Amino acid sequence: MPATHRSPLRRGLAALLLACGLTAAGGSHASDERRYEGLLLPEDFSPPISVSIELRDLQGLLVGEFKGESPYSGNGRVTSGEMNGSKCDFHVQTGGGTTLHLAGSCTATLFEGKYRQADRREASARGTFRLASKPVTSDEDKADAARKARPPLPSVTECINANTRCLVSCPQSDPDEAFLCASLCRSRFKTCKTRSALR
Repeated sequence: MPATHRSPLRRGLAALLLACGLTAAGGSHASDERRYEGLLLPEDFSPPISVSIELRDLQGLLVGEFKGESPYSGNGRVTSGEMNGSKCDFHVQTGGGTTLHLAGSCTATLFEGKYRQADRREASARGTFRLASKPVTSDEDKADAARKARPPLPSVTECINANTRCLVSCPQSDPDEAFLCASLCRSRFKTCKTRSALR
């Protein structure tokens, strides 16, 4: 009889320990996001190439975005690689179709190392880079910035004042022109009132 009481207790304790272990493991694999901007410096002393890289380590899977100037212009993406603590080693498919291999030290403030084009050996296709860390902007931050950039919505009083100014400026000498102008003022007033209702 005592053995049957011990069995559910053991199962409950094992389940609790497993849950704690999974929680701890999940915490150690939290998403790591980093964003860097700076210059690629070709070995043949060509002009520096401005780039920005956004990296996300999703539980061992490295993904990200790449933007650069000519000859790597356009939007690209990280296709493979890893971010292991302060070491980063990955490949980027650039907007122009070129594949770049970047490897070096990536800390919270700086990413520096060497790069090369995967399919070329000449000095213009390889070099060093030094990229400074930039804050990662979330989708919420971008939406908030877009809201702030939008002009403020008008009040009903502002709509009435704008409509009055519009009607006063209409020509009075020609009845047809006056009618067209007044119609335009009415249309603008309706649009303004609709926008003011969104405040």
